[in-house]
Amino acid sequence: MRPFTACDIETRYGTLSLRTAPGIRRYPIAESARLSLLTQLQDLNSFREHHRSHGWIYCSTLDNKLILINLRYAKSIELIGDDVEAMPAYYPAEVYRTLYDLEIGEAPENLSEDCEAIIADMGADKAMRMVSFVRVTYDQGEDEWNFLDEVTASIFFGMKAAAIFQVPPHTFTEIESEGYYRARYANLDHVAVMEIPSERYHRLTRTRGTATHFKPALGSRDTRNQ
Repeated sequence: MRPFTACDIETRYGTLSLRTAPGIRRYPIAESARLSLLTQLQDLNSFREHHRSHGWIYCSTLDNKLILINLRYAKSIELIGDDVEAMPAYYPAEVYRTLYDLEIGEAPENLSEDCEAIIADMGADKAMRMVSFVRVTYDQGEDEWNFLDEVTASIFFGMKAAAIFQVPPHTFTEIESEGYYRARYANLDHVAVMEIPSERYHRLTRTRGTATHFKPALGSRDTRNQ
């Protein structure tokens, strides 16, 4: 079973509201994501003497993201039903698929009107970032955008299904590499949130077998604050 499951048809729930020091982020989520978060948070809701604390939790969203949250920087997590508060806007799953196909040069000749409108509105670079780059947000609010390649995707695939995962303290992971000439690593102790493009993640990992334990790492190409 994969750590994250891509579904075209999801029962809508509402909003995941994540408050960190830099501010509040709101994500549209399905009922399955709500149940997954409740399970993970319930495991953390314990005052037992020998309770094992976990460093990160995860969630899939309806706007083509897999969210990894460092609990060190999460001030609060709120789940809000769509009947109470309108959920953030998002595109149908086929729009993200078509945008990804366009990015790798395999888009159909006749792009959907939705995709044409999206690209015209936000620009091609921003549209491609939405389907191909991991957004890494540090504890002080700084953002980096790292290209999601096969190596990075295999790391996230290694997370166990439906399990909160541990990242050892002072874990440094490569986020930019130019062979012999340059290599840059990030300290995951200072990463607050990671947003992974879901469609690309599933495409890169669809031929893999059983998931293994998580070994933290990020992407190999970086564009900062663009």
